[in-house]
Amino acid sequence: MNQHTDKTPESFETLLLKAHPETVLIHELASRLRSLPLPITDWDDLADKLQGEPVPEILRVPTPDTPCLPDELFPIRDEADLAVKLTATVRTFLRQARAGVGSSARLALPLHKRLASLADRADTGTSRRSGVFDDGTLLGAGRGDPSAGGSRSVWAVTLVLSDCTTGELLPWSWITDWSVTYWFDANAQFIAVIGGMWTSYAVLVMRSGYLNRRFVLDRATMAGTTQYICINQA
Repeated sequence: MNQHTDKTPESFETLLLKAHPETVLIHELASRLRSLPLPITDWDDLADKLQGEPVPEILRVPTPDTPCLPDELFPIRDEADLAVKLTATVRTFLRQARAGVGSSARLALPLHKRLASLADRADTGTSRRSGVFDDGTLLGAGRGDPSAGGSRSVWAVTLVLSDCTTGELLPWSWITDWSVTYWFDANAQFIAVIGGMWTSYAVLVMRSGYLNRRFVLDRATMAGTTQYICINQA
């Protein structure tokens, strides 16, 4: 006789969550955010709507002025908008953590500790693209004003790509942050505009006939500069 026959079977949703740690995190965050009045315009609006309500440990921050979620997540217009943007947010964080860079100073926050822990586990499927932000991701040309002040501003680095051996410029090459892939322009330039919550940001440069090369953009030494980078022929 099966001693477990009287046990209520778990729902398919529960089984999926248990099988995929990344999905658990997205579901946990989404369940809390969708319970708040929508739309949510920005981090300050989210902090206001959490006032007087139980705040889950994963969203706890020292002060309302210390966001643990990026500006690109907002505004959250409705549940469909939340699903797309939150998925993109978590997967961008995980790709950067798995690339070995990120804002280590922010690992004091519970959400970022959780993300770092998740990135250290076995493959969670973060190589699959699922959802993008309306206007690009944390990496992209022309996003925001790099000269704006404040901890939630953005910073920019202009990249110029060439052949390491010949010095020939390599226009229309690809650059990705493992979330979305962009092109260098006709002058072999790409302006990387990065959310201010990142102190460093990893990118991968690719071109047919060449070896892929990973670069780490560092805010302290590269913000506002032009970086001349090169790749080698395969």
